[in-house]
Amino acid sequence: MQNSQLISIFTVNWNGKKWLNKFFSSLQKQSYKNIELIMVDNNSSDDSVDYVRKKFPQVKIIKNKRNLGLATATKIGVEESKGEIVLFVNNDTWFDRYFVEKLKNFYDNNDYDVLSAVEKRYFNNKQFKCNTTIDPTGSPAYFIPTYNSKKLFYLTVCFLCSKNLFQKTLGTDKDFFMYYEDVDWFWRLSLLGKKFTVVKNCFIHHAGAGSTGEGLKYNTFLWRNQNTLQAIIKNYSTITLFFVIPLYVMQNIFEIALFLLMGKPSISYSYIEGWIFNMKILKKTLRKRAWVQKHRIISDFQIFKKMYFGFGKFLLLKDYFSLSR
Repeated sequence: MQNSQLISIFTVNWNGKKWLNKFFSSLQKQSYKNIELIMVDNNSSDDSVDYVRKKFPQVKIIKNKRNLGLATATKIGVEESKGEIVLFVNNDTWFDRYFVEKLKNFYDNNDYDVLSAVEKRYFNNKQFKCNTTIDPTGSPAYFIPTYNSKKLFYLTVCFLCSKNLFQKTLGTDKDFFMYYEDVDWFWRLSLLGKKFTVVKNCFIHHAGAGSTGEGLKYNTFLWRNQNTLQAIIKNYSTITLFFVIPLYVMQNIFEIALFLLMGKPSISYSYIEGWIFNMKILKKTLRKRAWVQKHRIISDFQIFKKMYFGFGKFLLLKDYFSLSR
């Protein structure tokens, strides 16, 4: 192969043994051969580590002593990689043999800092219904994406970039245990003037919610409520915050009442816990905010152009109720 630059491919695993055979098998068959495979395991209890050691001995395994969450484990994967190019991929995925080669060729021949692939469903070729943007209060807009790079707010499921870029832009925030760490990082990338897109002839098959499961789950809401507010505080300018924070709180109050009416008090309480969490770490968040605001070169007005001006949570709940019938 003409370009044999080492690419470090890593995934974060927590009790995802059922996905790992197809995941690593599809990586072994890649046409691009100069790859390093890494699995960062968040203290799984389902024999994932022993399984990979025996079946895929070439995989470098980093076993954390406890579940550190996705954002921290992602940073560990990047730090432990040997390649100048890193490729993060969810473990509940698989891909055809030209997946890595197509990403790398596009990266070499186009002016983008971060790349991802088109999501398709795990068991067929249907396009995945996923998030690619957020509304002004930080809620992901849940619909079939257009993959217009000018409208993409963030990339998910996989991303390819230089190790240097990830580290210089501070990567995924360790205070985001799970969920929204990708939104926060790509928001920061946009503020720093970085460009990212989806390679339209490159496909990744994704199961979705491979570790946490689907539906209205307490932990899912808790993590999102903790992390959405962090991202808003860190990334918006001071003037914008004066308008967005009241809207965010009012929307939270409406959702608290809605879930109480639905008989789901634990989901309602997760919003209050999110507020408490953010008050506890506010000083730390403000320090990180100071770095972002000092280095940003893009205005909020330009960021708004990438957002969905509606209610993202409405789209999510609408989809949930349609699936529940």
